[in-house]
Amino acid sequence: MGGIILIKQVYKNVKYVLCDGTNINEWFKFYYDNNFIYEFDKIFITDLHLNKENLDIINNNSKLKEKFILFDHNESVTDFNSYDFVNIIIKDDNGYCCSTSLLYKYLLTHNLIKHTKALDIFCEATRQYDTGEWELNKDKEIARDLSLLFDSVGTERYIKMMCNKLKEEIYFYFDYDEKRIIKIKKDATNEKVLSYIQNIRFKDIDGYKAGIIFISYEYRNEVAQYLRKTNMYDIDLVILVAVDKKSISLRNVNTNVNVRPIAEKMGGKGHFGAAGCNIDEKNIKKVIEILL
Repeated sequence: MGGIILIKQVYKNVKYVLCDGTNINEWFKFYYDNNFIYEFDKIFITDLHLNKENLDIINNNSKLKEKFILFDHNESVTDFNSYDFVNIIIKDDNGYCCSTSLLYKYLLTHNLIKHTKALDIFCEATRQYDTGEWELNKDKEIARDLSLLFDSVGTERYIKMMCNKLKEEIYFYFDYDEKRIIKIKKDATNEKVLSYIQNIRFKDIDGYKAGIIFISYEYRNEVAQYLRKTNMYDIDLVILVAVDKKSISLRNVNTNVNVRPIAEKMGGKGHFGAAGCNIDEKNIKKVIEILL
């Protein structure tokens, strides 16, 4: 949600579409085929990327090429940087990137947004959580609190809350009601994480000891971070199967392990420490072969 929140700080009239890697190309084609795409002055794509066919459509149309700018941090598609409007950046001076941090840097560089301490804290906390670095920095608890708040209040309310906070506040802080919501969610999440971890099973995958856990998608990062922090089972990576979203998330527990190749074997993609795939008819046999 960070990209939407930042753009709303810059432009008064903002329309956004929430999509994922499975349907972003369909959304693009819908807006393109119906000529709706020309109604916008600027189009930002964050944390996702289009396929080559659609990137070529933009690249070969001068009007569209001026409108689009794409930010992602997916190691699997760095070759897309050959397009002028695409920015796939994995790491910079601050560490591993996320799309919110990339967009914020772009907006600052182009004088589209004014620098504030609140924006700095919000964007860095979002980056810390998205990259999994927050657990390694004890002063970054705000990153987890942002995620817990989002999980508690939902998409639209979270966007509204953060937009109001960043417009009104010089420094970023949680008010009394937000702290209460976070505390309730944190206690419930900790209990849920422990219950999931108790049902872990193990398998050797590509020479690594993998833990496999069936979870609700919402708790994938919390479970992974707990195992990274404790590594109580001495595993190299954890594979989190979210039946509710028909998806699989892979996270390294040993930070020297690259989980992306395993995700790619199941038809997915991702980063060195975090990757994933959806479960569908195309890859279900391969998923079963690897996990069972």
